Amino acid sequence: MTPAAVLAAAMLAWLVPSATAAAPGWTQVSTKATGGISGLAPAPTGWVVVRDNKKAGQNRIALLSDTGAVTELSWPGAQPTDLEALSSVPGQPGGYAALTSAGSGYLLTVSGSVVTVNRSFTVPRGTANIESFTLTQIGDTTVAVWAVRGSTASPAKVFAAGFSPVTGQFGPVATGRVTVPYPTSNVRQIADLTTSGGRLLGSSTSDPGASGPFTAALYDLGTVSTTSGRAVLRLQPPVQLGVYDHKVEGIACSGTTGLLGSDDEKLGGWMRTESFCG
Repeated sequence: MTPAAVLAAAMLAWLVPSATAAAPGWTQVSTKATGGISGLAPAPTGWVVVRDNKKAGQNRIALLSDTGAVTELSWPGAQPTDLEALSSVPGQPGGYAALTSAGSGYLLTVSGSVVTVNRSFTVPRGTANIESFTLTQIGDTTVAVWAVRGSTASPAKVFAAGFSPVTGQFGPVATGRVTVPYPTSNVRQIADLTTSGGRLLGSSTSDPGASGPFTAALYDLGTVSTTSGRAVLRLQPPVQLGVYDHKVEGIACSGTTGLLGSDDEKLGGWMRTESFCG
């Protein structure tokens, strides 16, 4: 190779970023395909995350520090398959609700490094491709919001209902649909949901396969409220809050601090703090 060709190759390598290079603001939390973040929720210190692993022995739940350090936790008993969402339980420090893509849920307590499964539940609507579940307290009512993710050709189906963290039972279900303007290919219309100040926030992703490239956007989708104890969804045309080069499958708020978590398959897991809460 001539000196000029060597220089040209070096310049090209410098100009084209590595597929695993961290974009500004992102911290890699795992280099493994089994170490992505499919759901997350705030902990007293840092965060709790779940992973959508399916094989026996693969990690399902972990602690995540604000600096990206991961402490894997053991799931007691039979491991669930394809955990896709996690929410803190309002008014219950250390209490969480985790949900699989098929709509099977678990009410958990995380105390230190010990996970306890207190009760199981099943969402009343949706039996496949659920990637989101969040709980919010509105007056005296705990409200659950979840969604069937949708695709490039079909909108996400959003559901909201009163929920009892004691019994695992749901009230009457409100429904809505969401179609986002971006991404535009290999779309998962809703990859996760959270609430902040009554606003319903959601992430949308493009997932072309295990090697990417991945993209995502964060949206304000409207509001969730209650009338006479019944959940009410008021969805709006999605308002874009950010665009990212990672497959954002986890979004959560801790006070005014927002966290994005990604499951980038073969490219591992990533996290980023953002100012979408409050």
